[in-house]
Amino acid sequence: MARNFTDDDRNKPVYTATGDRIGTIRDVHDDRATVDRDDDADLTDKVKDFLGWGDDDSDEIRSEHVDSNDDEIRLREQR
Repeated sequence: MARNFTDDDRNKPVYTATGDRIGTIRDVHDDRATVDRDDDADLTDKVKDFLGWGDDDSDEIRSEHVDSNDDEIRLREQR
């Protein structure tokens, strides 16, 4: 992602690179955004490791995790 998060990113859905919805942006602060996870989001260990997430319900993503940011936030592919 070429830019920091802005207030306009609040309430945008967040998707993995493969198109699975994982949550919604709740709050933003420069290069970080807090994501409220969807209750039915089935995150793989690979995605959690990529994002540095534990098992709690709300976590952050950083701009470096994002591939595109238009009407939705799309995460980069995990390698």
